[in-house]
Amino acid sequence: MQLDHVHLENFRAKQAVSLTLGSRLTLLMGENGSGKTTILDAIALALGAVLTYLPDQNVKGIKLRDSDILQQDGRKFPYTLIRAKCTSNGPTWDLLRKRDLTQLTKNKIPQQRKGVRELREYLNTEIIKPWYKGENFDLPVISYYGVSRALVDVPERRRNFHRDSGRFTALADSLNATSRFRSAFIWICEKEDEERRLRLDEKKDINARLPELEAVRRCIYKLLPGTSNLRTKTRPLRFLITHHGQELEIAQLSDGYKTMLGLAIDLGSRMASANPHLPDPLAAESIVLIDEVDLHLHPTWQQRVISDLLRTFSKTQFVLTSHSPILVESVNNVLKRHAIDHLLEKAPPEALQPEIKNLYPLDPKCTRVYSMTKDSHGDLLDPEEGLTGDTLIESFNEVSTIFEHMGDFEDERRQSSSPKEDTP
Repeated sequence: MQLDHVHLENFRAKQAVSLTLGSRLTLLMGENGSGKTTILDAIALALGAVLTYLPDQNVKGIKLRDSDILQQDGRKFPYTLIRAKCTSNGPTWDLLRKRDLTQLTKNKIPQQRKGVRELREYLNTEIIKPWYKGENFDLPVISYYGVSRALVDVPERRRNFHRDSGRFTALADSLNATSRFRSAFIWICEKEDEERRLRLDEKKDINARLPELEAVRRCIYKLLPGTSNLRTKTRPLRFLITHHGQELEIAQLSDGYKTMLGLAIDLGSRMASANPHLPDPLAAESIVLIDEVDLHLHPTWQQRVISDLLRTFSKTQFVLTSHSPILVESVNNVLKRHAIDHLLEKAPPEALQPEIKNLYPLDPKCTRVYSMTKDSHGDLLDPEEGLTGDTLIESFNEVSTIFEHMGDFEDERRQSSSPKEDTP
């Protein structure tokens, strides 16, 4: 399941927005207040219609509210609408919230509405019927990570840890953008216990590995360079990880590492729980929204974070936001890596630096990059040439221009204050 298009009408501060989404990556760039998070929230609300229809989901707060309706001069517009369209033969559906029940408002409602009928028919065919018949099916993971994801909530004791481990629990609270990752750490504890039983009671093999837990470990080590050996210790309960050869508690990690670790554990455990039958659960289809993907990351990490995400989750559709021009340049790098991919087959090993060879080759056909402003948005991507250059580095140009102006001013003042030589 992947989204092809999202359309908003009168949603919060946006009167009308239509965006085509990349099948692998959509990056929304813009200043504060440009509406990037608004777009993510709208997509999350649209995807909430999936969760509310699936079994074993106790979904709260994922619906349009009166406060989502656009207001101007203290007056609400008649309605707000979000429409989502899936790729290929997937469904199209929309959500609507009316200002009130008056005839005046009713007359303003768009007549060509889809509702959620197509979506529910699709879910019945692809997921719900196979589930109740005991047939194989792939469960797409849907997850949203907001800017509060840095708050890693590590349990202090093993109390009330048991939870339902059915496949649909992989989607529990998945669209809560302020997740503190507590359930992900509980999942790690439970799977470690299960792995120990596998080693001692079933296989009698001290090196036996639980496939779901191994998938999450691979996810962590790919996304956090220099880490290994994630594990727990009890009395007191501690979550430990080896970082560049040093054993650390998770609370000792930097904000950047904690942010990425929380995301890796949460998303990896959801995908492992959703599709444990797959050889590689991380390769299942999923839709992941991340607000400010560069949050707390050093510029050198910003350069590779998108490449790392795309490689680790090979069939995930990412919709990301950022303020950082470095992120845009990093997308340019992975697009160029795709362009030279065919040249690497015959190239000698020393022809390219490892940092270049290790970049994920991102196809421009699977990519969208938008420059967001309060009133509009622009497509930054040229499928043939890569990202357009001028608009991408505008903020860098402004900083450089200010610095140059100060340098010119300094030179002028020095010249005007220096003593003039006497002419003979």
